[in-house]
Amino acid sequence: MKLSRRIVFSGWFGLALSWAAWAQAQDAVAVITELKFNRGDIQLRASGGAAPAKPAVLQSLYAGNVVQTTKDAVAVIFFTDGSRTVTVDEKNPSFEVRPSAAKGSAAGSRVTEVANLLVGKKKPPTYVALSVRGKAQPPTQLSPRNSKILSEAPTFQWIGMDQQPGTVKVFGPSGELWSAENINLTKIAYPASAPRLQPNVEYSWAIEKKGVAPSRTTFKLLGAADVQAIKERLTELSAMAGVSKTTLAVLKANLLMSKELFHDAREILTEAIAADSDEPTLHFVLGELYAKIGLKNLATDEYNEAEYLAKAK
Repeated sequence: MKLSRRIVFSGWFGLALSWAAWAQAQDAVAVITELKFNRGDIQLRASGGAAPAKPAVLQSLYAGNVVQTTKDAVAVIFFTDGSRTVTVDEKNPSFEVRPSAAKGSAAGSRVTEVANLLVGKKKPPTYVALSVRGKAQPPTQLSPRNSKILSEAPTFQWIGMDQQPGTVKVFGPSGELWSAENINLTKIAYPASAPRLQPNVEYSWAIEKKGVAPSRTTFKLLGAADVQAIKERLTELSAMAGVSKTTLAVLKANLLMSKELFHDAREILTEAIAADSDEPTLHFVLGELYAKIGLKNLATDEYNEAEYLAKAK
């Protein structure tokens, strides 16, 4: 289904031109983290009498903006200071954005730092799909791929085995560290019986399959202190009151991506998509992740899925 949605990207991802200049002169106070049009519509009205426009995924919001929904459409607004979220829906079909009156705190400033990662998201690049005929293609290594990781036992994931068994190998600075033969699955966990991964050491892994040249992708385990610091930040986000699982996944994934923890961010996003597959923001962020780790075709699939879902039916 995703392949049928490969279309030229429209200006939907950008800010509406009628009020972009006005918005740039202010600081964003909130961001739309969830958009569900269902059978209705969602409109964003800026101050200054500008005409309403359909909001983009992760649309930044400014004081005076008004978000309106019709029928069963839903928009979730997350304030960048972490003070609250607001759901605009049938029960609350119109909401005007106002700066929060809550006093700042150390925890709040850290939440703001994460929320600001969502502000000012740009239209994704357009990628041209590449196809190679008449030549066997290696499996595509999904994760960990050019990524730092939090766990000493990552799960290696890939696509494209075509039911033909292969061998998964992990390499360290001194050569091959561990291997698993005759694997025809799409993932395998690094076992406890394998040599322990050491922090801050660059490792690589590959899938060797008959008839194709293997390629390696790298990963690196963070040190214990850094792992603890990241886990504390994630726990802090989880402790926020009134934040939905989907919005929380968006925040956590962006935090992890900002630290080059693409493997762990992808796990959060794929789990969230399994639970909320029609949320365009999740697909958009996963598209960003794939773009960052060099999987351009998969990035395009996710961007197209996000655009398709973020349109009124």
